[in-house]
Amino acid sequence: MRSVLLASLLAAAAISEAAQDTARRPERATLKLGAGAALAKPPQAAQELSDAFAQVVQQVQPSVVAVYTSRTVEVQRQGIPLPFLFGIPGEPEEGPGNGGEKRRESGGGSGFVVDAAGYVMTNAHVVKDQDEIKVELQDRSRWDAKVVGIDEKSDVAVLKIEPGKAKLSVAAFGSSDDLRIGEWVLALGNPYMFRNTVTAGIVSAKGRNEMEGDGYADYIQTDAAVNPGNSGGPLVNLRGQVVGINSSIWTRSGGYQGISFAIPIDMARRIAEDLICEGTVTRGWLGLVIEDVDPELADALQIPGRNGAKVVQVAPGSPAAAAGAKAGDVVLQLQGKPVSGSADLRNRVAALRPGTKVALKVLRDGKELDLAVNLGKLGSTAEDASTEALEGPDGSYLVRRFGLKLSDLSDKDRTERGLAPGKSGVLVSGVVPGSAAEEKGIRAGSVVLEVIDDRKVVEATSPAQLAKVLGQVPSGRTVALKVATKDLVRLVGLRAREERK
Repeated sequence: MRSVLLASLLAAAAISEAAQDTARRPERATLKLGAGAALAKPPQAAQELSDAFAQVVQQVQPSVVAVYTSRTVEVQRQGIPLPFLFGIPGEPEEGPGNGGEKRRESGGGSGFVVDAAGYVMTNAHVVKDQDEIKVELQDRSRWDAKVVGIDEKSDVAVLKIEPGKAKLSVAAFGSSDDLRIGEWVLALGNPYMFRNTVTAGIVSAKGRNEMEGDGYADYIQTDAAVNPGNSGGPLVNLRGQVVGINSSIWTRSGGYQGISFAIPIDMARRIAEDLICEGTVTRGWLGLVIEDVDPELADALQIPGRNGAKVVQVAPGSPAAAAGAKAGDVVLQLQGKPVSGSADLRNRVAALRPGTKVALKVLRDGKELDLAVNLGKLGSTAEDASTEALEGPDGSYLVRRFGLKLSDLSDKDRTERGLAPGKSGVLVSGVVPGSAAEEKGIRAGSVVLEVIDDRKVVEATSPAQLAKVLGQVPSGRTVALKVATKDLVRLVGLRAREERK
């Protein structure tokens, strides 16, 4: 009886408290939420910039597309299955004692329409080796796409859809050459496949080629946020013109950390035209082995700004040789514009078409000379034959795909390294910075004793013989070198890189 009475009292108290709480609540009509003071109008410059961003997005976004890819891959099953922790619906789980399993792997990126006929530009790494590619337009319609062409060296690809009677919105191109450091740019695309995403930043730097590897691009660096999925999307200026293709980021985490890179549209446009009209990309070729001008040489030769590209060797029969270029020249200008370094010269020449007549200004023996060069074609049979290994005026040979400069081995060299008199071997008299040889710790002064290729041992007997052996190793193949130094003899595995020319 007491418990029933207590429950009744508690219930009555709760009802009374609820009634009092209701009585304390204000009427909806009396609320004035968000009634704080605001500026009469936003600062004019800020409002104009905000309006500019919005207008650019409205203009450009209809031409931006999502690229969806898929392919069949073989997965090797190993270990113990953990379906509740790591399983992905629709994909095979890992299990012990099983062979390879095929599954579909999906991916994606961004792109933009560049022609009303259905041509779409994106990154090569987005669509390379994919079995199926679909392009989704802004209206969510999806179209099967075929690859018109891929150029891995620039990371540019062109796709083609068949829109039929559908009217496509086409992006407008600007000039990446005209971009200024500090200029506002917008990056459009689909980061992590979140559609229709826009980020803003400025042009942080131009002509970035530190990360290029064997590619051809003087990247535009920006601080516009770019993440996986943005690849292939447009970088645009405040006129709504495409000035670059978002391609990569510098990161330690896998995500955006303030530095992103875009392929300059001036170069990408020329590549796209080649891919559409010819199915392949042709590049200009000088026939020079070049390297950066180091500070000491720049000071000695009084080269302003330490710019220019030093000619290490000239390929026999090359366009540069025909124009009179010589080892030891320093290329100061190309087409009247300063050359900032070896990568700058290499990329600018590659951006020109074979047959183009170019003007080089070189420094030789303290005097400036003008050379006229008719560019050859990069990758031609004649070029490949003449540049597998280049002979220098001192009898040395440069094998560029490994980054080794080879010279005769003297008796003094043998003695210093503890080699028997008359022992065969070839002296490494130089190593190209950033080459496979440098990365594996081979230094000038080492001696190559043998080459092991496909388990076949070949003694190194002379610079010419060793250069020929190494020069014939296909790109991507790995060989072992037996290398002697003053302290030890070791085996070093080197992968032949595709030659830079």
